[in-house]
Amino acid sequence: MKPGSTGYGPAMMRAMENLLPEDKRLFEDPYSEKFLSPFWKFWVILMRFPKILNFLIKLREKWTPGVIGGLICRTRYIDDVLNNAIKEGVGTVVNLGVGMDTRAFRIPGIENIKYYELDFPELQKVKRAYIDKKIGELPSNVSLVPIDFNNQDIGEELNKAGYTLSSKTLFIWEGVTQYISKEAVDNTIKYVTQASTGSRIVFTYVLKSFIDGSYIPDGLHSLYKLTLKKKKPLWFCGFEPAEMREYLAKYSMYLIEDVGHEEYLERYIKPKGRDLTVFEIERAVLAAVK
Repeated sequence: MKPGSTGYGPAMMRAMENLLPEDKRLFEDPYSEKFLSPFWKFWVILMRFPKILNFLIKLREKWTPGVIGGLICRTRYIDDVLNNAIKEGVGTVVNLGVGMDTRAFRIPGIENIKYYELDFPELQKVKRAYIDKKIGELPSNVSLVPIDFNNQDIGEELNKAGYTLSSKTLFIWEGVTQYISKEAVDNTIKYVTQASTGSRIVFTYVLKSFIDGSYIPDGLHSLYKLTLKKKKPLWFCGFEPAEMREYLAKYSMYLIEDVGHEEYLERYIKPKGRDLTVFEIERAVLAAVK
């Protein structure tokens, strides 16, 4: 996988969401569009015309049903977790594999919290250039921490950046676990458990049954071929909901909730009256340090 190559897709989805009427959006994100390359920016300009936007959404739904719904719902879910953490007095946010995520700019109250963004050095250089050009400057509470999760130690890099485990922390780990090794996932969870009591992590994962090919939902065979049927697959690590509680308990963490397409549809899609499906293959976990 080219470092950071997967960061633009979710940013594009968030930019699309922000083009919808206010009463239909799951979240407000005026920043994602600023972090798009000229190619992706061109499509956003086209989608400012509602007919083109609706056509492209329907076309993507036909090609890979549930992907748009899954990505925007996981964004909203993690936004909700972060908003709740701010209300409860979290001291620090550590965003692991942040990509072109914009929460450091758009979440109310985030400016009062120390915020660390970790990702590949190459991607961070690109993102920093967009910040300097489109926004003006990096917020004083935000630190960019370059890292390769497969080869570098999270604790060492965060320590260099000034992070302390004694701070009550929310770790955000969105759309990353499937791209790295199981050992790298385990090591990250081990590190999170060293944070102060009350610290939490919210992370997404892909079903192990999809990664090993034993369960491929209707309409997602093209996605399976894209991510797994290659000489160099993009995805490596998966989990199953039935094993998540026990997996976390091994590392002295307890599961708060594990949500997927059913919860997303009930919480977010149906209340907005949206005609949108949500794929089954990705879920989100909220867990806490014991």
